[in-house]
Amino acid sequence: MNAGIEDFLRDLDQDHRYIRNIVATEHREARSPQYAGIPSGLRPEITRLLQDLGISSLYSHQNTAIESILNKQNTLISSGVASGKSLCYQLPILNQLLEFPASRALLLFPTKALAQDQQQNMAGLMTRLKAILPGKARFSSGVYDGDTPSDLRASLRKSTSLIFSNPDMLHLGILPHHPLWSDFFSNLRYVVIDEVHIYRGVFGSHFANVLRRLRRICGFYRIKPIFICTSAPLGNALELSGNLLEDALQIIDTDGSPHGESIFHIYNPPLVDEKLGIRRSAMQESTHLAKNFIRTDCQALMFTETRRNVEILFRYLQDKIPDRELIRSYRSGYLAQDRREIERRLREGRLRIVVSTNALELGIDVGGLDAIFINGYPGTISGTRQQSGRAGRKGGKALTILVATANPLDQYICQHPEYLFENNPEQALIDPDNPEILIAQLECAIAELALLEGEAFGKLQHFQLFPYLSILLSENRIRKIAGKYVVQPGSYPSSKVSLRNMSSQFELLNEGVSIGFVDESSVRWMAHPQAIYLHEGDTWIVKKLDFELKKVELEPIVSDYYTQTLQDTQLELNDLLQVQTIPGGKKHLGKVTVTNDISGFKKIRFFTQENLGVEELDMPPSILDTVAFWISLSQASVEKIKALKLWRNQDNYYGKDLDALTRNVRQRDGFCCQHCGARESGDAHHVHHIIPFKKFTDSRLANAPENLITLCPRCHRLAEKNVIIQSGLAATAYLLHNLAPFFVMCALKDIGVHFEEHSELASGDPIIAIYDSIPGGIGLSKKLYELQDILVCEALSLAENCPCEDGCPSCTGPISENGEGAKAHAIAILKALLGSAIQQ
Repeated sequence: MNAGIEDFLRDLDQDHRYIRNIVATEHREARSPQYAGIPSGLRPEITRLLQDLGISSLYSHQNTAIESILNKQNTLISSGVASGKSLCYQLPILNQLLEFPASRALLLFPTKALAQDQQQNMAGLMTRLKAILPGKARFSSGVYDGDTPSDLRASLRKSTSLIFSNPDMLHLGILPHHPLWSDFFSNLRYVVIDEVHIYRGVFGSHFANVLRRLRRICGFYRIKPIFICTSAPLGNALELSGNLLEDALQIIDTDGSPHGESIFHIYNPPLVDEKLGIRRSAMQESTHLAKNFIRTDCQALMFTETRRNVEILFRYLQDKIPDRELIRSYRSGYLAQDRREIERRLREGRLRIVVSTNALELGIDVGGLDAIFINGYPGTISGTRQQSGRAGRKGGKALTILVATANPLDQYICQHPEYLFENNPEQALIDPDNPEILIAQLECAIAELALLEGEAFGKLQHFQLFPYLSILLSENRIRKIAGKYVVQPGSYPSSKVSLRNMSSQFELLNEGVSIGFVDESSVRWMAHPQAIYLHEGDTWIVKKLDFELKKVELEPIVSDYYTQTLQDTQLELNDLLQVQTIPGGKKHLGKVTVTNDISGFKKIRFFTQENLGVEELDMPPSILDTVAFWISLSQASVEKIKALKLWRNQDNYYGKDLDALTRNVRQRDGFCCQHCGARESGDAHHVHHIIPFKKFTDSRLANAPENLITLCPRCHRLAEKNVIIQSGLAATAYLLHNLAPFFVMCALKDIGVHFEEHSELASGDPIIAIYDSIPGGIGLSKKLYELQDILVCEALSLAENCPCEDGCPSCTGPISENGEGAKAHAIAILKALLGSAIQQ
């Protein structure tokens, strides 16, 4: 198989177009394994098990980790993909079962699929161990999650040695019913938390409190289990794990596993129109690469960011690859049995390429892979490295090709590959003491076990809990009886708390038969009436969307197009909670409604991306009632910035003769798109400024005929992507949005951002708003309101000290390939908000 990847690389080296468009290469030499002996604390039976597996020595980090665990230390193993982290906890747990067969272990994974995958691996080890010790090894493992049949749950609780589950089930189905688990908790020796780097933001903050509840229940049963955490390399893996557990851990962050030679290419698709700056589609290039790769005997994953892109790429591959049995698509929304089948076929070597979202980024065992294709930058350095790390599992040569899209972030990385190759992975932040999260989780804890007067909750002493207990008492959610805090009779608060802000699922049905699911937050754009729903390469048309029954009725259809919704987001003020004058404007805090309205959809032809038309939709909008913090700029500040020519937010005024001008240009060009040649049919083509209008001080020069060209809507959109002129508000909003999580310890997805030049939230003044993405808000915006001056000051410092010239992903945002950033404009806005002198 390795010869196959060598052949593919040789073919690439001889492809002059490919070589010409590689903008950067990272080459890493092969690394030999660093071995250590098998820890003496492991029983002889475990050594025999390892010999049965063909393992005579462990990697150095495995040896160190197992020694730490056997010495009863909480342990964190932070190493790369395929470094053998699982064995670090599997062996001590099996060793414990041999020492004390009544022992129990709880293994938590962020997804159901990963829990099932790891349970199967452990079951395989148990089977081998039982063969070594016939009749003596009496232990078992099982998955306990939302999919576990009700009739199996009692037996799993009572007799299963190892329970594989997830944080949501621990929160909803295990801790609230701990009396049913008394035997399990009384003998709990190990708790495994896999993929710790996933637990960030609101989800991680909730999970930290679930772990407080778990440790409290363990204390009730007079048990103190050892915690074993695993993590991908992260900027703050030890700090994150310590914040989750509120306890000390021994970190093992060396990696003794072998790694084959790896090659990472960043590939920027070739220009197809140098004058307009239009590049060939990333999807077309990814498809072309995959078509050539399929001729080898190798296996690869192709990652792309969205579920729709997965389906479109898979459809393109089906069109180019004769043997369709060699390729599959993989994403959330497929039936569980279909996903397991894809995983199994990939593991068995029966699939050459699987197109996937980041659902396969985690450590699900899919066997040895030779290459990774990444269609578009995943958005984070850590995510990119996780995806790239899936290749080379057999110690052979590994290839990763990142195919850049036209969006500014991808193009920035093409211009500055060191941003990806030389920077450390991002940090993961949590805030377990967030007031809204803590109140909700404290109520859950009291429902599980009455809280005694003076009792702590995690690291929080009772006097620190008193304000939150007072709120729960005042809202009649708990009572105080004889020195104990208890919940109201029949209360089940866990059912009202979602750890991940997860929405409910809509079932996709064809003639009553389920083909998959789509979450409520996505159903409006994926499965609206008359939408073309893409599923494993097939096209279905949505006949009915039933919000009440949460069902989508589909019919199969042969379609040469897919659908794309037209959306608009608005913020409406419900209740102004606080407002304060600040230098340069005002800061506000209020209850708002964020309305996402889908007014229609476009029909986009496969392959050519031609817009076949727009149809209206009459759908109820998606409404989020939450809390927002926003800053408004005074008109005096705006005028000062405009005087320095550092204001770029106003709409273009193209002149009073715009209609006549565009008609003359279209006539001159024969009513044909000057890029693809498409003639007008129905709606008029667009007229595009080759040099952007905003770059001119005189509209007559901007509108000169030689600067104007006729383009169809699709080509106009592609040309505009290349020359985005960023506004100062957009740049400032990008900076504040990306900096805010560091002040409120959340993930970027936990907060939304909105900016507009004339806002009703500030009597027509320009605003930048940040709002909680969680219904009702959880205090993030409130804290940002209180920290506004610090946030703005730090944002200014970051922008001024960033070495980039006009903006980058680390400060005011990436710049499109031939566009302009607005770093100076953002700095002017921030200085105005601090009352500092503004200079050009």
